[in-house]
Amino acid sequence: MIVKNSEEEMRFIDEIIELVKGLNMDHIGSKEDLEQLVQEFAHNMDEIWFKYSKMVNITRNLRSW
Repeated sequence: MIVKNSEEEMRFIDEIIELVKGLNMDHIGSKEDLEQLVQEFAHNMDEIWFKYSKMVNITRNLRSW
């Protein structure tokens, strides 16, 4: 998870925007080219997500407030 309205969230969004802006779609001449572009995009998204997210353990025991 990424904490809403945090500095990490803002940096995450900024990096995603730069990733999308940097996509080079000029040389998509075939289905394979498109698949390669999508795979690279997904890989980069995963890297950015794991850079800014943190693990949260979900337990069976819920606290009643």
